[in-house]
This record gives sequence, C-alpha cells and structure tokens, in this order.
Amino acid sequence: MASLQWLMIMAAAPPANADEVPEYTFSSNIGVATDYISRGLRLNWNRPALQGGAEVVHRSGGYIGANFSQLTDQYYANGSVEVDLYVGLRQPFDDMLSYDVGLGAYFYPGANYRDAVPKGAYPDKRYDTVEAIFGISYRWLNLKYSRCLTDYYGYDDHTVPLSIWNSGVSGGVEPGKRTRGSGYYEANASFDIGHEVSVGLHIGRQVVTHSSKLSYSDYKISGTKTLPHDWSATVALSSTSGAEIYNDFISVNGNGQTLDIGGTHWVFSVNKAF
Repeated sequence: MASLQWLMIMAAAPPANADEVPEYTFSSNIGVATDYISRGLRLNWNRPALQGGAEVVHRSGGYIGANFSQLTDQYYANGSVEVDLYVGLRQPFDDMLSYDVGLGAYFYPGANYRDAVPKGAYPDKRYDTVEAIFGISYRWLNLKYSRCLTDYYGYDDHTVPLSIWNSGVSGGVEPGKRTRGSGYYEANASFDIGHEVSVGLHIGRQVVTHSSKLSYSDYKISGTKTLPHDWSATVALSSTSGAEIYNDFISVNGNGQTLDIGGTHWVFSVNKAF
C-alpha cells in the first residue's frame, strides 16, 4: 500500500515562460517514521520504518518515480520492504485546477502467502498490486481514485477466505470471488498556517470488492514543520472506522504476537529532501 501520500496529486501552475523551466526536474528524500501507516493500517507492527523515494518530472508534466518503506513479516508473510513504482502525467487546466492520471505498482520482494503460518494453508500467491490512479486538484484540495487492476494485495477466496478472524469478526472474500476492481477514494487538503508549518487533512474509503467486513474508512490530521537544510518533521494522528476485523491481528510468521492493525494511532517522522 502506498505510504506517506506518495501518490497524492500535486497541483502545478503553468509557467510564465516554458523556456525558464528545466526540461527535467529531479527530487528525492529519505527519512524515518515511528511506524509505516498506509491507508490507516499499521504495516510495520509499531516499529520504526526507514522510508524514501525519488522522482523525475518532465516539464511537459510527465513523471516517473519510486518509493520504498520497511515493513514487517508479521503482516506480509516473509516480507521486509515495500517498493512502489509509479508513472503518470500531471497537467494544469489553469492557475488553480489540475489533473493527474497514472499507474502505481506496489511490490513486496520475497513476500508470499504460502509462507504464512500455518504453512501449507495458503496458496502460492504474491501481494504485489497494480492500480490505475485518477485525480483532480483545486488549489489546496485534491481528490483521487485508485482502482486495482490486479487483486487487492493478493486477496481472493483462498488467501483471505471467509472465516472468523482473531478479532472475533467474521469476514473475508466471498467463495469463488477475487478482489480485482477494488477501489480507494480519498480527499486531501493542505494549508500553510505560517511559521513554516503546514496542516494536512485526509479522509479515505477503501472498498474491497466481493468481500465481507474488509472495506473500511480512514482519517488523518497532520502537521509538518519545515526545518533548516531541507529537513522536515511531521506528527500525525491516524484513525480508522469499520476496520474492526483487523483488531487483535495475529502475526502471520507464527510467533503468536497480536496487534490492532487499524484503530487510532500517532506517528512521528523526520525527512530530508535532496
């Protein structure tokens, strides 16, 4: 799952003179967060995660980029990192309105459902996912829809069958069904409140097709302080609703640990831009 709003829409005003804009613009960053929270779910088991990324943008609006984050094998069987690759086009309609269309592919090297405990209970299937992304941005507000072109992180009736989860909630993917076509709807807003501080607001809705109890909503409020030498620090409060099935989630690596993957949590991160 994409983290840190990696695939958020970026509003861009058209330049007064295209010749003044470099043909290519490169940016990169690296940082650490107290956990990896993506779409409201805690994916590094309440442990710090090293994260980073890079992006190249052509002055036409075309872009390509990559991001990574550490994650835990307690949620992704035999997984330790998420690598996201994305490509697309951002174009302004005018000074305030722009659109974004692209593809995002999320890879989990080495991670496979067959490695989940109990061994032999799950099929040979990867978590890798591809989404088509459509967005529009107006000034400080952006709206985005991401649609799965593959199964939603490997979910089908064999990898996530209908059952009673450790949370006590009964749910899963309906028999004979898959989750291709699942969608994530989100709205994001960002405000500069002065003193090099910005506030971000987010609301999202994950809809998992052909499933029971797997769809949920998430919310986040964050504050980011710009620091000297291209450093920044962010504190965020993330919460979910309708994600009770993920409560008391039992580790898939067989160590017996449990964790509320959803719910309400604080996360702190520091980041260096280059």
